Amino acid sequence: MKLSTQRPFTLYKREMIQLLVAIIFSFSIVSGVYIYLDDIEKQKADALNQQARVNSEINHLVENEAIVNRVNARFSQLKANGFYALEDRLAWTEVLTRVSKQLKLPNFKYSIAPQKTHPNVGSGFQSNLGLSESLMTIEGDLLHEGDFVIITQQLEALAPGVFIVRECTMEQDGSIVTTQIKKNLTLKCSLAWYSVQPPSNGETEQ
Repeated sequence: MKLSTQRPFTLYKREMIQLLVAIIFSFSIVSGVYIYLDDIEKQKADALNQQARVNSEINHLVENEAIVNRVNARFSQLKANGFYALEDRLAWTEVLTRVSKQLKLPNFKYSIAPQKTHPNVGSGFQSNLGLSESLMTIEGDLLHEGDFVIITQQLEALAPGVFIVRECTMEQDGSIVTTQIKKNLTLKCSLAWYSVQPPSNGETEQ
């Protein structure tokens, strides 16, 4: 019997080649999968970053909307109070007439000086804001100190925060009488009314 003199490589050449091809093919598949997964992870990271940016922009827009809503509500209130509007002197005088009749104040009178532009707008505001001031003088005979409080409360109800009491003097007239309608105090006060003029038709709001 003759023994085979072929080397192992020669005997298993075909099988080894097949094994090598299988190894190369497997490595190619693993490498391809790894590259694919790495690309997926990068896409996922990019998507998360983009989502974070979108969420940040949405939050910023929501905050801006909330600010605009608050400012709009405050601005609407200022317009309703008459601060950002043309002066309504008729409404002021109607309140004064009504309250003087209600309190039965003798010799009650008032006057309003012409409106003037206020020179000192204050820091942080535009110089052309259009802030105006009107001085109202109130004079009359009061039955007691509480009458003036009622007068200012009625005006404040009409236009909250639109005027301030610039100066006021009250002088007692002899002994106080409560049994008849008679003046007990002489009142003279100066009230400063403020307003911001809306732009005219030819201007635009800033």
